[in-house]
Amino acid sequence: MFSFQAITARPAARAGVRPRSGVSFFTSRTKVSVLVVALLLGACAPGDDAQLTAGGQSSALDTAWRSRPAGTIVEVGPAGETSQLEGAGSALFVRYTTVNVQGEPALASGLVLIPETEMFAEGQWPLVVYGHMTTGAADDCAPTHGTPDSTELRRMQQGDEVARQLLSRGVVVARPDYEGLGEAGPHPYLRGDSLAQAMRDMASAVAGHWPQIGDRWVVVGHSEGGVAALNTASSEHPDARGLHLIGVAAITPVTQLEKLVTLVEPLPVTANGINGVVALAGLVLKGIASIDPTFEKLMLEEGGLSPRAVELWPDLERLCLEDLSGPDSWGGMSPDAVQGPRGDEGVAEMKRRLEEDDIRLLPMRRDVPIRIDAGTLDLVALLPFTEQLVQDYRDRGNDVTYARWPAGHSPTADMAAPSIADWIMERFSE
Repeated sequence: MFSFQAITARPAARAGVRPRSGVSFFTSRTKVSVLVVALLLGACAPGDDAQLTAGGQSSALDTAWRSRPAGTIVEVGPAGETSQLEGAGSALFVRYTTVNVQGEPALASGLVLIPETEMFAEGQWPLVVYGHMTTGAADDCAPTHGTPDSTELRRMQQGDEVARQLLSRGVVVARPDYEGLGEAGPHPYLRGDSLAQAMRDMASAVAGHWPQIGDRWVVVGHSEGGVAALNTASSEHPDARGLHLIGVAAITPVTQLEKLVTLVEPLPVTANGINGVVALAGLVLKGIASIDPTFEKLMLEEGGLSPRAVELWPDLERLCLEDLSGPDSWGGMSPDAVQGPRGDEGVAEMKRRLEEDDIRLLPMRRDVPIRIDAGTLDLVALLPFTEQLVQDYRDRGNDVTYARWPAGHSPTADMAAPSIADWIMERFSE
């Protein structure tokens, strides 16, 4: 295995320092060499104690990563077929260190897309970290684990158009899988602190591994990823190590989900649209149970869920959202059929947790401009709730750019992509 430690190691004096305008960080020949190395070998420099094997695993990774600080890349390799993207000089699968919701060291995975274009005149690539929409809670739902025949492929690739727009403008795009997706441990669905941790640790890991990347970054996300992006820009969370956050863009961020649950909860039938909400509710319940054993016991052993819902509980760790929404899984249950004798208690606790962790309550940083894009036809992130979110942020003194698009929940990201990319480049030019 070849090593390119000299190319990929970040200089010790790098943090917080930007090169003077007009001074190239590398010569043109070195720029080309870096891209060739990235294409052939994933610019891999995991360290002497973690050498990649043919299976994509590291022989010493089981123990070596635990001694690394959160936000450190420990493994790099070529990305899978469904993660390849036109406009990327290389598409790389990475594993990096993070911290889970229990405060314990953990591994996370993601995708890094390096642009084909040369770096900017000031010598460094801008960095955007993009959070994906909900795909599920099973390991196979991690976007980097996608396959051509995956039923979840559409959602896994939903951020591709935003990435293409950014790559064409010379931006490095990093796309984390989130805690528990593709790596050990559960995925704490819609937990803001977990999502923010994944985003900023991905940023630190990527910027720390490639010295061609500058010290400013923007965070973007769609749906669950919008929740991730906004939490990342909250004053409750620190910035990524060695980096300065200069903007946040949230596409159809999910807010006031507890009210959507209230609307469908009593319905005795299932139908297109309702089936997806039931599947999402199952993911929310599983996310709460993953960090609260008392709640899990209520759901599974003390009558919180119906016998059919208990029977289908393992599907939440086995299937992705598309299949969860199907008639043979959670999507085949009407909302009222999910609840057991103590279902009211479980639903009340779920609503309380959703409201408590809602993005509308976040104390957003005043120094970070916000952009929010909404779909007028969105049946998940409902337009009135999104507009209330925008107004709440503005009332608190935040700088919010707001755009509406004639599209549903998923297509809004593609429709808004060019405008979002332009807005991001304006942040880097300031």
